[in-house]
Amino acid sequence: MRINLLPPETYERQRIRRRTAAVVAVGLIVLAALGAFYFLQILRLSQVEDDIQAQEAENAQLQSQINELQEIDALQQEIETTRTLLETLLADRVLWSGVLRDVSLVIPGQTWLSGLTGQIAAPGVAGTTGTTGTTTAPGQPAPPGGLVGQISFNGFAFTHRDVALWLSRLEDVRGFVNPWLSTSTKTAIGTSEAVQFTSSVDLSEQALARRRGGEGGGGQ
Repeated sequence: MRINLLPPETYERQRIRRRTAAVVAVGLIVLAALGAFYFLQILRLSQVEDDIQAQEAENAQLQSQINELQEIDALQQEIETTRTLLETLLADRVLWSGVLRDVSLVIPGQTWLSGLTGQIAAPGVAGTTGTTGTTTAPGQPAPPGGLVGQISFNGFAFTHRDVALWLSRLEDVRGFVNPWLSTSTKTAIGTSEAVQFTSSVDLSEQALARRRGGEGGGGQ
């Protein structure tokens, strides 16, 4: 059996001190828990900021790649536009460089030209007459596979047989139709004789650039 000899006031002060100490201890524990929680939240926030910065760097790299691809796409579109414009400019045109090349490929070695004249009608219009006797008036639409122009040749050959070979060779050029011999006469050239001739050939739609994929020529 315990007997408390202390005055009641002293006992009450001790009890209050113990209660206050307990409250302070609990408060310190709560503050420590809040501090730990705050510290963890700071760590998580720092990690989230690092992740955001890394993602922004990756996004910037991806955007740079997208910009490069867009430049390539724009360049490709420019190339396609230029190609379309070039095809439009060359459409329904006779490329004379190809015509001259074809002539140089088929002319016999015993024949040489002194002059060449080409005439082209407007696109879709024919104004020449072929050996078949079919004539289309100037300004009228040409029939399918119609004529678009004519080339006249002046030249010399050793013999009439060489002139005949020249005419047959003209038929081998795609786009050349109706080879026609206007004159073929022997003439003196210095101390030698040669055959002077004039001939012509009609140009069909196959001679147009759009029929040849943008390239002249087309000898078979």
